[in-house]
Amino acid sequence: MTGFTPLGSGNGSVSQPFFTIGIPTYNRHGMLQEALASVLAQTFTDFEVIVGNDYTAEVLTCEMLGITDSRIRIINNPRNLREVGNMNALLDRATGNYFTWLFDDDLYEPDFLQTAHDCLVKSGFPPALFSSFRMLKPSERFQPRRINNVATLNFTGRGFLDWYSDRRPKITSTCGLFHTATLRKMVGGVEEMCSSAIGFHCEYLFLVRCALLDTIVYMDVPCYVFRRHGDSASESNQDLENYRVAGQELLKRCSDVLHHPTLMATYSRNLLKIARIHIITYAYSTARFEFAQKKSLVGTFYRAMSNHGNEASHTRALYARLGGDTGFRTSFAFLRVRMYCWYVIVRLLTHFANGRVRHR
Repeated sequence: MTGFTPLGSGNGSVSQPFFTIGIPTYNRHGMLQEALASVLAQTFTDFEVIVGNDYTAEVLTCEMLGITDSRIRIINNPRNLREVGNMNALLDRATGNYFTWLFDDDLYEPDFLQTAHDCLVKSGFPPALFSSFRMLKPSERFQPRRINNVATLNFTGRGFLDWYSDRRPKITSTCGLFHTATLRKMVGGVEEMCSSAIGFHCEYLFLVRCALLDTIVYMDVPCYVFRRHGDSASESNQDLENYRVAGQELLKRCSDVLHHPTLMATYSRNLLKIARIHIITYAYSTARFEFAQKKSLVGTFYRAMSNHGNEASHTRALYARLGGDTGFRTSFAFLRVRMYCWYVIVRLLTHFANGRVRHR
């Protein structure tokens, strides 16, 4: 796909916008207004915004949000599509050369689109571009930052996947920028992996599928701002069973992708990365779930450790059934991640317990 020449390549496109920004939303007026404000504050102006409202109890309008910009249109879904369905519906409606998702509780730095546009032009219009991000704490106010001195790395799809891990780097995943037609054809949007309305683990499968692209560019600068808050899926969701189901399904579907001839040489190593991601994510989830039961602290520690140990064992067994390497180095890697997760669970539960004592 390298060498693609877009129809609209700068401010004031007369044919089609350079970027389409798809924003899935569900009953978050205040945060959505702030997300849209961060888009409208962009120094690059050749874009369209499509908001997919999945809260069917309300017809959302720009007037309700205090917005009059013609580049923004709102689609009120006649039925609830759930997170993944809503995201894919936005991709279907995109008319821009490049597409990205922005979640309704997140934000852009004001130079993001200009920086991304310049990088895409300089790189010969690759099919995918990712940036780094920063995290906004629940009590932290958004203070926009200017973007300077952008360092970029260019990869093949396989090289990108070999480089990526849960420890480095910070990658915006589904909130990267993608050549729209290529995204539809080769990656195919995002996929549900469990019965939850939330797309558990869909971003990791999406990243693995991006390894099928021929070129990926990474900007090592935090252009995207994730906001931590009590209502976010990562902080509030206690659906442990769907996390478990999604994790097992993630390994199976990633295994299918990793059997592609261009990726097969590093199959075991990359499947191990995915197993590690699920095991670590499950550690955070089970700690939050068990603490929410409000039972004795000793019992909470025991159940969290037991639940996590069972899931880690199941994940390792599935990894082996899918053809992953079972040698000493792999066994040691699984032991290391379990030890790390024990630390995570103890740290989280201690933090939660201290917070409970302070708020009495």
